[in-house]
Amino acid sequence: MSLSAVLLNGLVALPFGFAVLTRLLDRRGTAALGVAVLGGVLTFAWSVWAYVDSSAVLDGTAVDHPWIAGLGVRWHLGLDGISGPLVLMSTLVIALCLVSLVRHDPVGGARGDLAALLLLIEAGVLGSFLALDLVLFFVFFEVALIPMWFVINGWGDRHDEPGRARAATRFLVFTVLGSALMLVGFVLVRSQAGTFDIVRIAATYQPSGATGVTAAVLVVLGLAVKTPLWPLHIWLPDAHSKAPTVGSVVLAAVLLKLGTYGLVRFWLPVADPHWRVLAPFVAGLAVVGIVYAALACLAQTEVKRLIAYSSVGHMGFVVLAVTTFTVGGVQAAVFASVAHGLITGLLFFLAGAIKDRFGTGELDRLSALYGTVPHLGALFAFAAMASLGLPGLAGFWGEMLSIRSALYPDAALPAATYTVLAVIAALGVILTSAYFLQLMRGMLQGTPAAVRPVNEDVDSIELATAEVDPGTPMAGASRADVDAAEWLTWSPLVVLTVVLGVAPGLLLGPVGEAARAFFGGPG
Repeated sequence: MSLSAVLLNGLVALPFGFAVLTRLLDRRGTAALGVAVLGGVLTFAWSVWAYVDSSAVLDGTAVDHPWIAGLGVRWHLGLDGISGPLVLMSTLVIALCLVSLVRHDPVGGARGDLAALLLLIEAGVLGSFLALDLVLFFVFFEVALIPMWFVINGWGDRHDEPGRARAATRFLVFTVLGSALMLVGFVLVRSQAGTFDIVRIAATYQPSGATGVTAAVLVVLGLAVKTPLWPLHIWLPDAHSKAPTVGSVVLAAVLLKLGTYGLVRFWLPVADPHWRVLAPFVAGLAVVGIVYAALACLAQTEVKRLIAYSSVGHMGFVVLAVTTFTVGGVQAAVFASVAHGLITGLLFFLAGAIKDRFGTGELDRLSALYGTVPHLGALFAFAAMASLGLPGLAGFWGEMLSIRSALYPDAALPAATYTVLAVIAALGVILTSAYFLQLMRGMLQGTPAAVRPVNEDVDSIELATAEVDPGTPMAGASRADVDAAEWLTWSPLVVLTVVLGVAPGLLLGPVGEAARAFFGGPG
């Protein structure tokens, strides 16, 4: 067995093996969590090794064996510049989630069980990113989804048990139904292409007729539920608001990327830009989602729900880029997916920390974080500015490259339609800035309750802080600021957000090379 085969198979086997071991050691508490953290860190290191060993040209020959021979399904794995960045981001985020469990005992306890579920999700996610067989992708897709039901239902909002059960069930029902539609679409593709192998399909398949169109519609519907694309997003806000912090981080940063990656890897090869209705229609839904999500965010009263709705808007930019059928669109989609994973993962970590300290995520009960927890407030401001697309940070390139790709779509697509969509998407950027600035103004700024003006009758910037003794009722409750463990957990996300913001070519170059090789050189 070649080194590449060992690395690819190991990426799936390693987190799965550590998930089993963690579960077996669960009664030992600390030992189980230590094993889980070790598994997460080793999987991240393994993913870096596998990515360094990978090639931009995805020939898929390293791991390609019969699996269900009677159906023509193969154990076919590969890694290139399209899937590689998502693999690295996923293994990093899940490792950070496992590290965070060392410091923060989740509601409901049983950290070992929760850690084992996160590792099982990781195995399914990595299998999905590596799969080059349509049915194999579907199987790993399901493996990644089902454990999240247990995460939301078992460790979600302790104050609303019926609500968290309802959110978990809605998440599972929507995503499983979506993946069922996707599977039917894959079978229809197989009936025309004669194979489930996506490398062969991308190279030779020419979709045509009612069967080809139906297959492409079913595949995009299934993946749109997971992305999620408006109006199929209705499961997402409840799932985020009821999930534990690590559940929200994994859901936003990792699981949503199964949908966006699936659109790039498995929908583009089975659709045709010469169908002048399907791609513009999907792009139109994406742009509606961008504007709708921004307006919904302006009306939110709870911080996690606001971040959840913001994800719908950011995923709209990804889908818009994908529907352009260009290398630039693929670059924009992958970059925006990675940027969203880093930034929104950080936002959910911070939202969880705020809720831990103040006992609520309701915005009307949160204010003056700069004055009470200045480091936490500053980190939240950084993440919010990155998410709204501040130049110099990763979020800027994700949005701008998506809009640019819409201005230069495939020649077979209606250029005027995409220009209008690009303009509306740009309006969505302005609305995104509006709701994040409103959030920062209301939650971070202002005067702490324990601090009052010297003269109550005259507007003044002079504050009577010296009159308030710490520990007295007037001073209010003391809030802990960011501790060392939290700095350790969140710093990699901060650093990467800056690095990709100032050097986007580190990611765009490999993605562009891989896209040209995989799709045969689209424009």
